Amino acid sequence: MMLTDVCKKRYSRPVIPAVLISLLLLGGCNGAAVTKVERGVLKQSIDVTGELVSADTISMMPPSLRRVWQYQVKQLAPEGSEVELGDVVAQLDTSEQSQRLSVKMAKLEATTQDIETSKLRNAKRLEELRLELAEAQMNFEKAQRKFTLSDDTVAAIDKVKYEKDAVIAKDRVILTKQKLELEAQSARQREAMLMGDQQKFAAEVDALKRGIASLTLKAPRAGMVVYGNDSQGNKIKEGQSVFMGDTVLSIPDLNNMQVNMTIPEVEARRVKLGQTLKIRLDANPDRVFTGKITELGAVFRNKNQEIPLVIFDAVASIDEVDTELMRPGMTAKISIDIANDEEQLLLSLDAVHYDGGEAYVLTPGLFGEKKRMITVGKIGKELVSITSGLEVGQEVLLP
Repeated sequence: MMLTDVCKKRYSRPVIPAVLISLLLLGGCNGAAVTKVERGVLKQSIDVTGELVSADTISMMPPSLRRVWQYQVKQLAPEGSEVELGDVVAQLDTSEQSQRLSVKMAKLEATTQDIETSKLRNAKRLEELRLELAEAQMNFEKAQRKFTLSDDTVAAIDKVKYEKDAVIAKDRVILTKQKLELEAQSARQREAMLMGDQQKFAAEVDALKRGIASLTLKAPRAGMVVYGNDSQGNKIKEGQSVFMGDTVLSIPDLNNMQVNMTIPEVEARRVKLGQTLKIRLDANPDRVFTGKITELGAVFRNKNQEIPLVIFDAVASIDEVDTELMRPGMTAKISIDIANDEEQLLLSLDAVHYDGGEAYVLTPGLFGEKKRMITVGKIGKELVSITSGLEVGQEVLLP
């Protein structure tokens, strides 16, 4: 006779002794909660936190300028604003570069003026030497004729004098020619030196102009503005100094979002590429997104200086991106599914007790509860797998 029959039926006379009836009523009809052993797939997951990022982000940094390592942000486009290709999204301070440009332009202008002045001075000096050469040539020719035309009527001493005058005049011509050649060579060298300075200053002026233009950051594509972070993790703001290599702002592709996660070292063995996961944004926890793990970090690290927890990084894709809701930098809670498809005997986790490290359950009996030793397999959030000690459909008491 079943226990439920005892509870539902009323007997007119004592067919069963009164003591036994009392035990049945106390043991089986006391309203204790029970559960049953079922066969199914144990759901297991690892809960971690993550942050949304774009898989395709263009980061905008200060330009690389000679002798400049620190830049001041003068103006920023509002974060979250939509910009078009070529729109100005940030303006860095140009005062130092503008001052250098003024100095270099002044030197360029002065050098250009020196070139013109030098050309005029050299031309004048060369013209003077050419006239001097012509005069020396004329004097030589006169002295040469005088010596050549001298005859026996000319005293010997005068003839010697005419000869010496011709030689001196000829040497003067040679000397003047040398002076003219040296002066022309010197003029060319001075002009070349000044032209070199002019080219140098012109190149520096051109570089400074390009550098000043590069301090105006323009959007390389249409998209949404997202501010970068400084070394302290704070958002970049106007008036702040940034360094070469710092991301001032970025323009992400919102259609290609992914989630970056940090996973504790102890879970490394259970996390694999391709595992599915559920994503709940802290900004909208009621909505669940799905995705898969696409990258696993190869290096373990400490989470931060304050928390010495060893973690590794992982990246997951998002199956259906909501461009209206999702924004880079949003935090999320992620549940990684680590269950397999193998069916097992499952029991409520609350029904399992432990005594000295040995697992057991309490089963209902005709004369009260009975202790039954079991072997526990994998443990989920609400259920546990049973490898021995129970069968499918068997009832177990809940606490």
